[in-house]
Amino acid sequence: MVKELACRKCRALTTGKTCPICGSSDLTENWSGLVLIVDPENSEIAKIIGVKEKGRYALNVV
Repeated sequence: MVKELACRKCRALTTGKTCPICGSSDLTENWSGLVLIVDPENSEIAKIIGVKEKGRYALNVV
């Protein structure tokens, strides 16, 4: 099974070597919680965690 990594800058989840949202390569396996943002403009959760793009995000990144 492929491990998902979380971006330390924007919390986006990826299986690649760079973040699909911000392009950072500062990724970690140490994350917990998962939220799917489908409509970031109308999502209260997206506003709280500062997300502006659709995607899968970690709630806690170490």
